[in-house]
Amino acid sequence: MIVRSADAGGFVRVNPAFQTLVGFSNEQLAQKRFLDWIDPRDHAVAVARLEGEARFCRVGHLTRSGEVVPLEVRISDGGTGALLLGRCLDPSERDQLGDEGVDEETVRGTLYTIAQIVEEQNPGYKCSILLVADGRFVSGAGPSLPADYNAAVDGYAIGPTVGSCGTAIYWNIPVIVEDIQRDPLWVDLAKLAKGAGVAACWSHPFTSRSGKVLGALALYAPVPQAPTPEQLGSLRAAARMTGLAVERGRAEEALRLQRQRELELQDQLRQAAKMEALGVLAGGVAHDFNNVIGAILANAEFALELAPANAEIVSSLQDIVTASQRAGNFCTQMLAYAGQGTLSTTLFDLGDLLPQLSSLVQAALSKKATLEYDLYDGRIFIEGDENQLLQVVMNLITNAAEAIGDSQGRIVVRTEPANYDVQTLRGLDSQVELPAGRYVRLTVSDNGCGMDAATVARIFDPFFTTKLTGRGLGLAAVNGIVRGHGGTILLDSQVGVGTTFTVLLPIVETPVGEEASSELPAVAISSKQILVVDDEQAYCEPSCASGSGTAASR
Repeated sequence: MIVRSADAGGFVRVNPAFQTLVGFSNEQLAQKRFLDWIDPRDHAVAVARLEGEARFCRVGHLTRSGEVVPLEVRISDGGTGALLLGRCLDPSERDQLGDEGVDEETVRGTLYTIAQIVEEQNPGYKCSILLVADGRFVSGAGPSLPADYNAAVDGYAIGPTVGSCGTAIYWNIPVIVEDIQRDPLWVDLAKLAKGAGVAACWSHPFTSRSGKVLGALALYAPVPQAPTPEQLGSLRAAARMTGLAVERGRAEEALRLQRQRELELQDQLRQAAKMEALGVLAGGVAHDFNNVIGAILANAEFALELAPANAEIVSSLQDIVTASQRAGNFCTQMLAYAGQGTLSTTLFDLGDLLPQLSSLVQAALSKKATLEYDLYDGRIFIEGDENQLLQVVMNLITNAAEAIGDSQGRIVVRTEPANYDVQTLRGLDSQVELPAGRYVRLTVSDNGCGMDAATVARIFDPFFTTKLTGRGLGLAAVNGIVRGHGGTILLDSQVGVGTTFTVLLPIVETPVGEEASSELPAVAISSKQILVVDDEQAYCEPSCASGSGTAASR
């Protein structure tokens, strides 16, 4: 692996494996620009990525022996210049380049190659290829023109009298300007052209097969002059080739994006099917297991009432009761994961509920971590189980605290209402069908260690954990609780930056002045006989029916 700046003399850091592979040290690699170490055949692609918006490419890095090492490069703006992260590809990845490396043949990389070919055929001249989008230039390629010239033209509005290329694109005709400084088409751009060292410009538009103008190809002369018939013919042929290349490149890019989207949808469908199957399994196991635990707990409690004053017997029975209650809680978590948990539904204000968390989660926070609230000023009414939603937020805050560890950090809990349509909700989470409406965005953000893509993909799986100890349901149960409340939970995480969990819950619109109340009408209690009917035989035994039955509700 190599991390370096794009310029010579800048930051360079390589690991021992890369040094051995290429045969150069940090100091030797730093003496040259990044491009100087790249296979000449890949220069166009590398230049396009360094100067364009695309920040990824695969190129060949030269070694001391003259061989080429395939390198996957990611580009970032380092403030003082581009920073690059290069990773050597293993043999299996190299074999896939022909199928998966379509982005190396993007439109911009192809245009650089065409421009270089035109310049080789016309020594002393400079070639520029400009695309058009929304009535403005989009810099395509200008390998020999100054960077400030290309930057100034990029985004410039075309028009009926805007230079050679702008006019050619607007009218879809070739435009020949023999003297830029004297031609009225170049009045606004003459100074820029003089600084670039060009004096004449011959431009030819290029189109798609349907006739739509895609841009213009221009050849700049160093002195005022008219083109020869041969140069005009060459310009026309290059423009035709450029139009075909742009159209094909865009079609391939669209096909690649479609393929990528299809793969993403397939992954989402597989994930949804897996989660649904696990949910069905978890729900079935929890129900059956809960029946058994309920019988054990009820009999153990009944035996406690009848047990003689024998401390050893009482202690053993109490251990059975405690273990049964823990098993019952585990069943409750499994039912929550499956979205089949029992909800004690009330109507409450989320703003009144969240501040209760401070004292509950204080033990999970280190002295260097701070918990902050940024809550919506108005009232947000939610219909659901207060205790379960408290458990959701507590779990998220606890995970955030563990991600921060002993480092200095912040955990921020935010709430804000937002309106969503069906399409937006489907785009956020394609695995659930949520109705359009008003939702509360409850976010728990931290600036901890973050998670990589592999961890994010499995974070809601039951029994998955990144901790040294613990195999609980954790976030799987959180996900089930949220979905049981008609919402969804989203995750955004980046290694070294932090993590944000976003919970969307439907808002209940409550008329002004109407108070949310969870009180039930009083019921007169009297001595009654109760008929117990159950398919679990143990529940129908007198000893079990008379027990307190504190296992998780069935």
